[in-house]
Amino acid sequence: MSEPISMSAFTMADYHLYRVDDRIFYVLVIAVLVFCLIHAAFLIFRQRRSAEAQGIHPAGEEEFQRHTLFQRIYHWANSLAIFTLVISGWMIYQPGQIPNLEGAPSKWFFWHQWGIALLLVGILAHIVREAFVAKEDNPMVFSRAELKRIFSIFKDFLSFFKKHPLVGKYHTGQIFYHWAVAANIFALILTGMALWKPFRDFLPLSLFGLGWDFIFFNRVIHGFFSATLIASLIGHLYFALFIKTNWPVAKSMVTGRTSLRESLESRSPSQLPNIP
Repeated sequence: MSEPISMSAFTMADYHLYRVDDRIFYVLVIAVLVFCLIHAAFLIFRQRRSAEAQGIHPAGEEEFQRHTLFQRIYHWANSLAIFTLVISGWMIYQPGQIPNLEGAPSKWFFWHQWGIALLLVGILAHIVREAFVAKEDNPMVFSRAELKRIFSIFKDFLSFFKKHPLVGKYHTGQIFYHWAVAANIFALILTGMALWKPFRDFLPLSLFGLGWDFIFFNRVIHGFFSATLIASLIGHLYFALFIKTNWPVAKSMVTGRTSLRESLESRSPSQLPNIP
């Protein structure tokens, strides 16, 4: 029978109890590294036609704005928040495991709080902007066309076919990744609220007959989604830094601009149209 919920502090001394097995982290990391290696191998052995063969007009070198200043600030603020949360969370989870980083879990919990504060402020600003300020359609929203493209992308992920669907501002894989990470972070926020006493006091756990076993279960879920987030970030870095056709997109997250040629190349090199 569940123990009634207690309002006592959730001490760091108990953190070694009820958590995800370390091997789950390593299995997920190895799995995503193998995935990246397989993808890289197929790109090497199944080269698609280059953009230069498509006869792109010199006007294609003209630059246009791909990301607004707000989008770039939001992206890099989120990156800083996630980096802070991953490092501080790991040092809480496994103190002393990262070389040259020291301190008690309580010290790292301080940085964890600032990381979540930065993340929540960024998410709130993003929601307000999309709801009340932005005039253009959100390119990250899934439409019927995008759903059809995502099935085509999955079927041709390893470049078995010659025809590839053209995409919009964002590749279908980027849209899918965006929502997968958003759901992952949402799960981390919910489980984190259950673990942290200031937020946990607002949860009506006693009304549902939930006790400490529910809190401990949230530790396991929080650890699992932390592991999946780390694995997804490794995949994100692979596609941003090691896939040459994605370099202009990665660069535009700093400069905000890209050329028409680079934009077309990053979409689908085998179906680039001739620009009159």
